[in-house]
Amino acid sequence: MAEEAEEKASGDTVSIVKAESEIAPPKVPDVELIVDGFGFMPEDSVNQFKSRSKMTAAELKKSSKSVKENKSTSSSQSPCASSTNIDIVRRYTWKTKNRMTVQIITFGATITTIQVPDKKGVPDDVIAGFDTLEEYFQPRNPYFGATIGRYANYIRDGTIVVKPSGRMYMLSNNRGHNHYNGGYIGFDKVNWRSYVNGNKVVMSHISERFHEGYPGTVMAQITFEVTCNNTLKIEMRCTTSEPTIVNLSSSPYFNLAGHHAGPEQMYDHIISINADKYTVVDDDGLVTGEKNVVGGTAYDFRVPRVLRAMLPRIPMGGYDVNYCITQGTEQDLSFQARALHPLTGRVVEVYSNQPGLQFYTGNLLPDPDKIVEEPSAEEEEEAREEEVKVESDSGSESESSEESSVKGEDEAGEESKGKKSYGYIPLMGKQGAHYKKHGLFCLMPQNYPDAVNHKNFPNSILNPGEVYVHKIQYKFGLLLGKYV
Repeated sequence: MAEEAEEKASGDTVSIVKAESEIAPPKVPDVELIVDGFGFMPEDSVNQFKSRSKMTAAELKKSSKSVKENKSTSSSQSPCASSTNIDIVRRYTWKTKNRMTVQIITFGATITTIQVPDKKGVPDDVIAGFDTLEEYFQPRNPYFGATIGRYANYIRDGTIVVKPSGRMYMLSNNRGHNHYNGGYIGFDKVNWRSYVNGNKVVMSHISERFHEGYPGTVMAQITFEVTCNNTLKIEMRCTTSEPTIVNLSSSPYFNLAGHHAGPEQMYDHIISINADKYTVVDDDGLVTGEKNVVGGTAYDFRVPRVLRAMLPRIPMGGYDVNYCITQGTEQDLSFQARALHPLTGRVVEVYSNQPGLQFYTGNLLPDPDKIVEEPSAEEEEEAREEEVKVESDSGSESESSEESSVKGEDEAGEESKGKKSYGYIPLMGKQGAHYKKHGLFCLMPQNYPDAVNHKNFPNSILNPGEVYVHKIQYKFGLLLGKYV
């Protein structure tokens, strides 16, 4: 004992020092989740979105100026305001050990960034979006990365009959005479409440009864998760207080060459879609209730096909069609689609439990080859007066300028004559990117459009006591070999 005490007193503790030096550094997690702020919701956001959805064609040209004004007003928040009155838009960032980065904000439960490496290991952002929150507020935002609800896609004439009661409801007509993507203030234009559960982020929103005309109060919850194998998992759940319709979707706009790469790189994508049929649409883009077989048509993507060869075969200027996904009888998640960009080697696969998939090739994004005509000051004033008359007399909201403000594509001055032409209005995105026609594409899992009004379409009615569940997975990977 005395010898041990002398040994300790002498400071001869080399073996103990070695043990401390050999302690391993803390292990880096496979997936890291970071939380920060992205901005503040304006106090009059509801009125703001309603007024912006009714902007005239001339006012759309000044959208960049309005964004700057919004920045200044949002930054003038009183320092004495209570923190409980400030509606913060939070941003969640996942980083994986495989160099994938995903960012999602609570405004619209919107995916703002998906950064994945190419076959050389160089990461790039592959979805469209904006740098600031104010830009997401602009009427020309075509739902970039947002959660769509209560009902994604069109409902003809904004009219639904909810069974078994058989009651008829009139929804808001925000796209001509029709209802589109949840109306003027859908799920994409509200700030969702959120909390973190491990590596998952859970967002929730309550849609009040008769909001945008929908029956029933709906409680919606979305769970986002990013895994170490570079998969973004989304699970959407809804319950309701009375029979209503629900069809949620997510709308990231992809270009696997990089969100900034433009049409030339988008044309090189090789697309596969697991569908034998598609829903037929009329000249207005509304489903007729028919389902056509894809075999022998330009809609057949059951085998991989290059977009460059397929797009010229579509008379409508590109794809904007709902596919009827081939599902197993007891299958939870079904493979829906795959997109491959051969040059970068990036691949994304889409899985979902929903029966439909909307494939859209950005046909109505700003077209550099399209001439837009600028109205004069007198014509702008006449347009405003006419709009006020229309609103006061009939409440009609079917002007073509609303179409562009809702979906974000500029179609100003298309029907006007004898006006000054000045070219197209660019849509500016992240890092100064210009988003153009056919520069991006969407793969949106969903129920069929207008399903409630067609008996042969899948059920879209949610009753009290039931739970609507929509699961989506976006799996990213690399094709390292030569594609055959």
